[in-house]
Amino acid sequence: MLKRWIVFVSSVLGVALLLSGCGPSGKKEMGEGELVRINDVSISIEEFHQISEGQSLEGKMRLLDEKGMRDFLENYVISRELLYQEAKKKGFETSPGIQAKVENFKRMTLIDALLDEAVKGKTEVSESEILQYYRENQERFTEPLEVKIRHIFVTSDSALKEVLTRLSQREDFSKLASIYNMDRSKEDGGTLGWIRRGQLAPSFAQFEEAAFGLKSKGEVSEVIQSGSGYHLIQLEEKRGTTLRPFEKVKEGIRFFLQTKKRQDTYLQYVKDLKSKARIQVNEKLWMEEEKKGGKPVGEERPKKEKSKDEIPK
Repeated sequence: MLKRWIVFVSSVLGVALLLSGCGPSGKKEMGEGELVRINDVSISIEEFHQISEGQSLEGKMRLLDEKGMRDFLENYVISRELLYQEAKKKGFETSPGIQAKVENFKRMTLIDALLDEAVKGKTEVSESEILQYYRENQERFTEPLEVKIRHIFVTSDSALKEVLTRLSQREDFSKLASIYNMDRSKEDGGTLGWIRRGQLAPSFAQFEEAAFGLKSKGEVSEVIQSGSGYHLIQLEEKRGTTLRPFEKVKEGIRFFLQTKKRQDTYLQYVKDLKSKARIQVNEKLWMEEEKKGGKPVGEERPKKEKSKDEIPK
């Protein structure tokens, strides 16, 4: 990779020196570490490194050869600088809307830095914490060994719409499967019998997750789309249970506990700041805003219809 960088930088600097006699800024000799000059703005090789390091993983993958790096220089670094210069020339820099966005971005960046410092070293999760959570919450990791299901399988949007409409009218699932199914299960009301975890092909992983996610007899899944069409699954029965092995769920638990610790630390940090701050809310003005429903002046909030199930206040 270092060799590629040396070759790339040498070639770019060589071209830059050859072009140094062209254009209004070409008369100035380029400095040793100066990679490119756009009008009167110079970008060094160090700045180029910083810009490339800030790219996403996918973007960095494109920089693995000389062509990719040269394309990045021409079509991103140089183009971005030219557009920035043109935006400044047209006065966008002083636009109130732009300044507000810049200020908001600055605020969020500073807040992120502050919170990173506040939670630093406080989100680590030990192996014993992970194991304890696993033991105390085994119901979260217990799955049915087998489920007995039937499905409705259609291949067009129009057929799917008809099925969903008729299901909403409480028509029998197996009857609709016998009418609409586009596979051999049509003859038996869409029944697929008993299935086990991992029994289906990888392409049906979403189908399997939906089937094992159903909790009660007669429950129907959301629409699942596969490469061949649309599926709806109905649970008929489930039998047996299995506890997922600790090693299979350990990293998921770690991520969950780290996220929870981060959230708890953040909430406590904000709570401490509030306890030390002087905060005063103009309740009268707030009540007026509530009456408007947060709408701009002149706009009325739509009247809310009372629900039959709504608890009277």
